[in-house]
Amino acid sequence: MADVKNQEMKKWVSAWQKAALSLKGIKKNELRAPDYYEKNRKMLDEMLQYACDNVKVRSFSGLVEQQRFFMKFKRDRSVIKKA
Repeated sequence: MADVKNQEMKKWVSAWQKAALSLKGIKKNELRAPDYYEKNRKMLDEMLQYACDNVKVRSFSGLVEQQRFFMKFKRDRSVIKKA
């Protein structure tokens, strides 16, 4: 039974690996297309305009909050390991 499931899993992994290669090729071709920017210009312009219209000036970089998060994560992880 386990051998059958193992074979099924190997088939799924193989299928997704092949699909990933195909999808990567498709995406690469889309990005390399000479008209890519023209096709997506409106969306890109809207995204950039939104960013400009909704900019929030901060007096901090966020590194302190990031370090606080990392310390909390480390503390929570050590509690889980002890349990």
